[in-house]
Amino acid sequence: MAFPLIADRVLGAVYVAAWSVSMYTPVVTNYAVRSSNGVSPDFVALNTAGYFYLVCSYLLQMFGWVPASEDSASSKLVAPNVSLFDLLYCTHGELLNVVLWTQVRFGKVLWGFQHDHSRRMKPVYYRIFALSVLVFVQLTAKFTYDCVQFGWDNHRTLRYCNRLFLLKICMSLIKYVPQVRHNHERRSVKGFSIPGVMLDIAGGVCSLLQLLLQLAGDGAFTWSLVKVNFGKIALSMVTLMFCLIFILQWVVYDKSKVKQLAKF
Repeated sequence: MAFPLIADRVLGAVYVAAWSVSMYTPVVTNYAVRSSNGVSPDFVALNTAGYFYLVCSYLLQMFGWVPASEDSASSKLVAPNVSLFDLLYCTHGELLNVVLWTQVRFGKVLWGFQHDHSRRMKPVYYRIFALSVLVFVQLTAKFTYDCVQFGWDNHRTLRYCNRLFLLKICMSLIKYVPQVRHNHERRSVKGFSIPGVMLDIAGGVCSLLQLLLQLAGDGAFTWSLVKVNFGKIALSMVTLMFCLIFILQWVVYDKSKVKQLAKF
């Protein structure tokens, strides 16, 4: 087996494993401390919606792409570099976000969190959540109508998938803000899983390396390759940027734990 193929599979497995395990850490942390007060309800709701849009995009890119022999109009369009690893990761992430949402919204009833109080989304983030759903419905309705009227087309499919990616990226940009503010208002990251952040960083780096390896295998780096894969690139960059912010908050707010870690 050629080295590039082995490296691609290893990087894919590592990034999926890292990002998948990182989704368990807040759920396990909440259960261990019997509270979800360290997690922002706005973060969870926006993240759940974002993952749903990503799952839809990946499903279409993997199973809705028409071979060039069947779509002459799109014969020169490069297929997106989407693997089974990508689909498994985002589907798994969506399911874990739903579990985390039940902890935040119904912690006392479903999970027996005695110190939790019912928390709802702040109005501004609820409006953003509702707006994203409306945009998704509008995009999906237009895509479905065009497919019925004009037939299935790779250009149209890619355009729709990229718009879903943009929606996910917007949700990712926004979803981290309430968690950053939540940590800042408490002057603490207690209850917020830093190991999960570390795993997110590892997953983001491996995801980008895997994509670069795949693009290198396709030949020269061109704008068309970047265009069809921009969602994956942007998503990893956004994740890495906010993970670094969370690490900085951890360093500033929990100096004692950082000093203990430095001793090892």
